Amino acid sequence: MNPKVSIIMLTYNHAPYLKQAIEGVLAQKTDFPFELIICNDHSPDNSHEVISEYADKFPDIIKYFNHQKNIGFVENQRFAFTRAQGKYLAYCEGDDYWTDHEKLQFQYDFLETNPDYVMVTARNLLLHQNDNELTDDGKNHIFNNEEYVDFTQDSFFIKRPTQTFTYLIRKAFLDLKWIDIYPNYRDLYYFYHVLEFGKGRSFNKVVGVYRLHDGGVFSSLEIEKKLLTSIDIFKNIKRQNNDNRADKQILKDQDELISKYYYKKEFKNPLINQKLYAAVFDRFSISRDHKTLAMQLVKILKYSLTRQLTL
Repeated sequence: MNPKVSIIMLTYNHAPYLKQAIEGVLAQKTDFPFELIICNDHSPDNSHEVISEYADKFPDIIKYFNHQKNIGFVENQRFAFTRAQGKYLAYCEGDDYWTDHEKLQFQYDFLETNPDYVMVTARNLLLHQNDNELTDDGKNHIFNNEEYVDFTQDSFFIKRPTQTFTYLIRKAFLDLKWIDIYPNYRDLYYFYHVLEFGKGRSFNKVVGVYRLHDGGVFSSLEIEKKLLTSIDIFKNIKRQNNDNRADKQILKDQDELISKYYYKKEFKNPLINQKLYAAVFDRFSISRDHKTLAMQLVKILKYSLTRQLTL
C-alpha cells in the first residue's frame, strides 16, 4: 500500500540522538500508511549502525539511504524529496524528535478536510543540550492563548509560528526547481513558495522537541551570522520574485543586527567598526529613512565616546 505521508529525516553526525528521533516517528498512531526516508550524508560517527538496526526491523516503513560520500545538506535534501511517495511531506532531522504520538494523524485529518490549506504546523519545546533544560519556543505572544493561528504568504514576512520539523505540507506544491534557483537552499524558500497556493495553520500544541546543541547561548558573533543569513535569504526572495514585502523582515533583522553591535562586549569601539557602518547604510538603502540614519550615526559616536571614558 502506498504511503500517504513521507517523513524526511536528514542526518549527519547525529548518532547520539537518532534513536530518539526514529522512535518518535515509529510511535505515530495513524489510520494510514506512512514511510520514513532516512538519508545519512556519509556520517563519520556510528549513525549507520544505529539506523541499520531500525531499518532491518521495520523494512516496510523505513527507507534507508546511506550515501557513500558527503553530498552536503542541499543535495541530501533534494535526494530525499525525490524519493518521497506520499501525498504529504513531514520533516524531522536526526537530532530533533516528536513527542506527540498523534502528530501525523491530526495534521493529516486537518489537511484532508481543509483543501484551502497547504500546510499545517504546531509548536515545540527547546532542549538546551548542554544544560539538559527544556524551555518553550518563545512564541506565546504569537498565539496569545488561542487554539491556533493562520498564516499566509503575506504574514510570512512578519511572523512564522513554526519550526520545520513540526510541519505537514502538500507535496504537490513543493517545486524542486527552487533548489537550483536559490543559493544555499533553505526551508524558508519553499515555505514562501508553497504559501503561493494557500494558507497555513499552526496549532497551539507541542508536538516535539528541537535540540540546541550549544545550550541556547549565542555569542554576539553567532547572532551576527544568524541575522546575516536571514537577511540574505529575504534579499534573495525579494530579488528573485520582485517582492518588496521582504523588506519588512530585512529591516527587522538589520535593526537587531545593529543593536547587537552597540551592546555586545566584542565590539568595544563602534566608531571604527566597518561592519556596523555597512549594516546601518544597508538598512538606509532599503528604508530611505534619513532621520533613523542620522540617529544611528549620532548614537555610534555617543556610545563610542561613552565606552572610551569607561575603559
